[in-house]
Amino acid sequence: MSTIDPTIRVGTNPPIATHGLNGQSRLAVHLLRAAEALALVAFLSFCVLWVQWQSAAPGVSRLSGDFVSFWTAGQLALEGHAAEAYARAPHLLRQLALHHDPTWGYLAFFYPPFFLLPCAGLALLGYFPALSVWLAAGVASYAAVLRELAPKDRRQARNAWVVLLGYPAVMVNAGFGQNGFLSTALFGGAAMWLDRRPALAGICLGCLAYKPQLDLIVPLGLALAGRWRCFAAAGATVLVLAAAATVAFGGDIWPAFFAGMAEARRDWMEPANPLYLQYLITVYGAVRLHGGPLMLAYAAQAIVAAAAAVMLAHALLRRPADMRSGRAEMAAIAACVPLCSPFLLEYDLVILAVPMIWLLGEALRDGFRRGEGLALAGAYLAPVLFKATLFDGALKLGVIVAAALLFTAVLRRMAEPVRPASTASWRKTRPATMPSAQRSVSASL
Repeated sequence: MSTIDPTIRVGTNPPIATHGLNGQSRLAVHLLRAAEALALVAFLSFCVLWVQWQSAAPGVSRLSGDFVSFWTAGQLALEGHAAEAYARAPHLLRQLALHHDPTWGYLAFFYPPFFLLPCAGLALLGYFPALSVWLAAGVASYAAVLRELAPKDRRQARNAWVVLLGYPAVMVNAGFGQNGFLSTALFGGAAMWLDRRPALAGICLGCLAYKPQLDLIVPLGLALAGRWRCFAAAGATVLVLAAAATVAFGGDIWPAFFAGMAEARRDWMEPANPLYLQYLITVYGAVRLHGGPLMLAYAAQAIVAAAAAVMLAHALLRRPADMRSGRAEMAAIAACVPLCSPFLLEYDLVILAVPMIWLLGEALRDGFRRGEGLALAGAYLAPVLFKATLFDGALKLGVIVAAALLFTAVLRRMAEPVRPASTASWRKTRPATMPSAQRSVSASL
């Protein structure tokens, strides 16, 4: 038996390097360090610019302006008129009273009633302090879960999570003032706790029901993975949240919510409105934006979602017995989300940070497989590609392709077998890194 040989994962495709980051060239280490430094500079620069842009605005800035919908809905809830958050006229009037600019248009609120609870808490503050708290808390949660998910068994890779501070979707989400950080923190929290504390993971996934379109594939993924304690905790969390919203806002909040959902489908989801569809990152949005009929858009989305669900099921069910990993499972489920929902916008791409940090950690641990670098680079740059105007303002199909490549790479890595720690092939790859005294002890054992 050996006291020093770690477990190493191998697959049918040979890795570029089978001995982890410590055995790679110094150039690779320097490139990683450079990427971390550039990402940190980009993130901090954006923070400084965000403060300057907000300060320069004469009133309420359009930057991070989607938060106006959350804050005014919270105001209505605090005043005992929570149901009016789902009605266009009173909600729009409250927004106009805040920014005094009729050219903004209406920022609708279509979230389940329990999302009004944090919105009401934020509305206790003034608008700009509330916005600052919303984004600062979101970024802190985002960074905390990525830091926890980063590999801990390779010294050079422990700070790899910093690269994802510069992920362009971070700036996009902050620029909209949206909830991508919260969604990512909930996915990341579930990945952190699924193995050790499945009930806490279930609470995270239950809270994710504040945005139901992100939760579509989650129940199936948990069931296929046999994560029944997490499944039950998630269901119980949704029931508790629904009960809390009913107690806080009254039973009439639910008819108002369902009426708002019908309005969202009729007035926002299904009209052929390129000004709105251009923000969708889904197959459904691509078909509609390019003039496809409604039924074709739904059919195309259903086909892609079904194919992704089958791939996820196949990977989860055929995993080797020693590859049961909550982090891998949540990475796969999060990577599947953009392929399953018809209604996702560009700021929702932030959730891909969870599968990216997991895949990057695995690659830094025992070498990149063929195509993994391309998948990571494509997913990382997808928000930038989406903003490009090379195709006459059309939705960039490259974003969907990048999400599919990342999903495929995560599934392939998750399904790899594990080589026993005592195999001779590992020892042959590490003779130069093993101290002589330690080799003597290992040989004697």
